[in-house]
Amino acid sequence: MDITEAKLAFDLGTKFYSAGKLEESLPYYYKALQLFKKGNYSQNEADVLLEIGDIYIEMGKLSKAQKNYEKSLDLYNQIKDYIGAGYSLVGLGIVSERYNKHEEAREYYQKAMKKFQKANDYKRAGIISNLIANTYEMQEALEDALIDYKISLELFKKVKDRTRERKINIAINKLESRRSKIRVTKTKIAFLAAYLIFICTAEVITTYYSLELGLSLHVAILFILLIHSSLEESYNFSNLLMSMMAIPMIRIISLSLPIMQIDPLYRFFIIAIPLFAASFMIIRIQKLNRVNLGLTLGNIPIQLTIALSGLFLGFIEYLILKPAPLIPHFNFIAVLSAGFIILISTGLAEELLFRGIIQKNIENVYGNIFGLLYASLLFTSLHIGWNSAFDWAFVFMVALFYGYVFQKTRSLFGITLSHGISNSMLFLVMPFIAPKIIHFLL
Repeated sequence: MDITEAKLAFDLGTKFYSAGKLEESLPYYYKALQLFKKGNYSQNEADVLLEIGDIYIEMGKLSKAQKNYEKSLDLYNQIKDYIGAGYSLVGLGIVSERYNKHEEAREYYQKAMKKFQKANDYKRAGIISNLIANTYEMQEALEDALIDYKISLELFKKVKDRTRERKINIAINKLESRRSKIRVTKTKIAFLAAYLIFICTAEVITTYYSLELGLSLHVAILFILLIHSSLEESYNFSNLLMSMMAIPMIRIISLSLPIMQIDPLYRFFIIAIPLFAASFMIIRIQKLNRVNLGLTLGNIPIQLTIALSGLFLGFIEYLILKPAPLIPHFNFIAVLSAGFIILISTGLAEELLFRGIIQKNIENVYGNIFGLLYASLLFTSLHIGWNSAFDWAFVFMVALFYGYVFQKTRSLFGITLSHGISNSMLFLVMPFIAPKIIHFLL
């Protein structure tokens, strides 16, 4: 096969395509495709398929565009052409957007970003992050849109593309102004108020009246949230209701554990398993990535400073609750191993759910201030069982602190460490140290 003939057909197809003559370009592209395929020129074959996909997009023939993009993606992946694969994924994302499948489009765009970053093409990665932000904005998920606009901005700064930097800054300013003017229907506020009251009522009944009745109420709340989220037409509100389902789920599991003979320390770990499973399910359904969730290191010195706040917070909460220790003996190995269990089971599991998922989802619907307050109230509601008004107030203030830090840094790293250190101080360190300190002082 003469490669020259194939390239000539490709060039003729490109000439007609550039002139806007889409139908006329296709026969030449298909001829080039057959010749390249016959000669096993995979790179050229993939390039032609990509061009054909672009043409079908412009012609509005989405199913044909999708098939050509998928074929080109397979070939690009085989020859490890990251740039080509990135373009194919972008094409598939555009097809999904045209079908109004925004979550699916984001999944393709995120994969395309990884391909471009792997090829060190940060400019294209920035453009794709901008596309991701646009899909969130179309669904009124303003917090998520801001996150990806800022990622795009950082990538354009990296390649010193000042023009795009200015455009993204304008988009961010407009979006922040729009976010500050969010108005939510009274009906949705009433629904959230009702769910908060129901959860608190179930907790109060569980603590002061009947464990069995409290458990039944939590099961009912879980069922109602499931039905409501599936019927809700608003993308953001449906996501919020879905994420709130994990709250009664936590209590249902924890209320079942006292029947079993389990060491109190390992109850944390056992409860965390379904909690992580629920969070993972929500992440998969809502197609959240690690940046949206706050699973980034952020500014390390600042994050470590935030982490150290756990020492003070754990000390204060111990003075309020004075719980028994969760370990039989106070030594370095015991504290370290038990502390790791607490860090993962309470710090990471709870911060991922309450800050990374629930608070972010509330912010998408109601904005930052309401999101911070409501997520903090939900978090506090699960501490009613400690039977201490002082602890409820303390936990609410801590939740506000963690939520505010998350809003400012968009990283869970520091608050996860702080949460884990705080609970380690509360349950592992202070029960042994505090009595000696008090005895010494007296």
